[in-house]
Amino acid sequence: MCLYNYKEYDISVCETKPFNPGSADNKHYEKIFWIEKSTYKKYIEVKIETYDSIRYVLFVVSYHTLIHYHSSVALHVRGLFMMFNEVLCVFDPETLEIEKQTTIDKMFGTMFDVYPYKKDYILYGETDIYRVSGDLDILWRFSGRDIFVRYKSEEPAFEMKEDRICLYDFLDNYYEIDYDGKMICEKSSKC
Repeated sequence: MCLYNYKEYDISVCETKPFNPGSADNKHYEKIFWIEKSTYKKYIEVKIETYDSIRYVLFVVSYHTLIHYHSSVALHVRGLFMMFNEVLCVFDPETLEIEKQTTIDKMFGTMFDVYPYKKDYILYGETDIYRVSGDLDILWRFSGRDIFVRYKSEEPAFEMKEDRICLYDFLDNYYEIDYDGKMICEKSSKC
């Protein structure tokens, strides 16, 4: 479960059991957002608490969406930034509305984590790293020679430093990029 504080709201986000429309066994949700309509989907419950009320919202999302610490949700100036694999949105817990939504075009693989960076977000994906503005504009995209997952080491494949992002791919190639998406250095594993 992921916990967030936005204004006077305490918000928890977690994966929950499937929702079956028309079933008498369903939990009551104030709103249900059907982001994913295919057979392969997950159900993400958002619990929004204030001093006098508890409200629940359900998001039906891509099966590839990950929910764990730092995974697919971060605070936003207008609520929550939510990454449901290739679908990005800003959710307002006051109005229970999606304020803005976009889809990452031509995305391949699973998106792992979202990290706030200044007024933007850095998205760490299996095949790509993105910088996305608070208005959900893709500012840049970076890809390596292989997926950004390590198998030869326990060290992370993705690390944000003060002035750069350090990356390793599956072939153990090493990359450093700045926060404008420009390559600082690249070292082949064959060197």
